[in-house]
Amino acid sequence: MVKQDDFAVEQFMDKYETNIKNNMGETCSESISINQLLDLISKDESDKHRLQSQFHDALFNTKLTYGHIKGSPRLKNAISKIYNQDYAEVPITGENIVITNGAIGGNFLTFYSIVNPNDKIVVVSPTYQQLSSVPGVFSQSKDNVIPFELKFEDSYQPDLDLLTKLIDTNSPKLVVINNPNNPTGVVWKYKTVEQIVEICKSRDIWLMCDEVYRPLYHSIDDRDKPKSIVNYGYEKTISTGSSSKAFSLAGLRLGWIVTRNAELLYDLFSKRDYNTISVSLVDDLVATLALENYEVILKRNYDLCIKNLKVLEEFITRSNGLFSWIKPNGGTTCFIKINIPNLDTFQLCSELAETHATLCVPGEVFDGNKGFIRIGFGNSGDDIVNGLSELTNWAKSNGY
Repeated sequence: MVKQDDFAVEQFMDKYETNIKNNMGETCSESISINQLLDLISKDESDKHRLQSQFHDALFNTKLTYGHIKGSPRLKNAISKIYNQDYAEVPITGENIVITNGAIGGNFLTFYSIVNPNDKIVVVSPTYQQLSSVPGVFSQSKDNVIPFELKFEDSYQPDLDLLTKLIDTNSPKLVVINNPNNPTGVVWKYKTVEQIVEICKSRDIWLMCDEVYRPLYHSIDDRDKPKSIVNYGYEKTISTGSSSKAFSLAGLRLGWIVTRNAELLYDLFSKRDYNTISVSLVDDLVATLALENYEVILKRNYDLCIKNLKVLEEFITRSNGLFSWIKPNGGTTCFIKINIPNLDTFQLCSELAETHATLCVPGEVFDGNKGFIRIGFGNSGDDIVNGLSELTNWAKSNGY
């Protein structure tokens, strides 16, 4: 088996995120406590006390067994409703859902099940490193992972002629995309995703979409919002997601895989027995409570993202061209271009963390995109305002 690459983005964040004041590296919508969750979903104080009592009884009186090995029916039903908001002709049910340890567990299990030695995989770039690194391990060669490159100049929209050429030239078993995209925050629209599905369907190849930021589409017209990849009428599609990014519950470590393909579902559960068995019963319980009421959490996070995006947009405008971006329309991350020739943004981000108590992530850890930094704007407004102030201080102190 090929040696696994170091997970550069996670290692960079882990090095600094517990010792900074202004966290612009965080990619989740600002995390909430269970009390905050109850505040969000309660109609009034009486309702909150009722929910607190019910949750207390469930948490403290439930014997901590393995629980439902495949995930509780209530949890799966709650997840299915998030997918069925697309008004699919054939609804997603609990039978289509595999519960995992976070989306990272869902992505890994998907590659474990689909990718075999010598298989080729086309992977969107830039993206979260796991999506490009892990397939190479199972295919036993990094050369079997073919990047499908997105360009700043194209507003990170996909060149479908290029995608078709990559597929026809390499005959991959799997195409991997990420919508909304991390790090850019760009959302590929309904029709674009529909065309990608058709390209894969016409060639009978698997299409996986990491949808961990779905459905946090805060800045896109309703008519352009993409459906989940599994709701475009092609059975060989796979969606992964979690309670973390859009739903503010990263500490639960609970995610899922959704597919309509019965053969793949069997294989996923078979391999899952070796690396998961079951998720935490407590995680299942809290996630169920949250996802049964996901609309109010999503509304809270829409508002937070819109507010922080406005601050970011004003910052970029004031920079007079020093900073530029493709404004994100989904998710919680943006990829900011710093227009300084040959700038080492890895060194810049290290300096910001070490001397300005501010965390953002260098573009170098996203497929070598030097000259860019990723900022997460779903965190608290204070983190964004104060973090951008420190970034401004850095620029001034270096004569920019």
